[in-house]
Amino acid sequence: MADRKDQSKNAASKQIRAEIDRIEDGKMAVLVIGDEGKTQLDVPLALLPEGASDGDHVRITISIDRESRAASASRVKKLQDKLAQASGAKDQKDFKL
Repeated sequence: MADRKDQSKNAASKQIRAEIDRIEDGKMAVLVIGDEGKTQLDVPLALLPEGASDGDHVRITISIDRESRAASASRVKKLQDKLAQASGAKDQKDFKL
């Protein structure tokens, strides 16, 4: 049975099926997403599994990276605090550059 952390991770991700329609210039794969084939996605070939080629079917998992977002927010907050201290505008939210 999955624990809460695993359930939370699963709820924040989605899996998509796609087909490699073609490889362009040996560098870019054009993926056709969904059964109707109306949506295409260009993906660098280097991001696909080794040996992937035209006609192969792949699964793409997209998930929210909450840890990365929190780290970015922390970095921005520290920079804002540093700028506020340097400008003498403590507790002001609008910066004049």
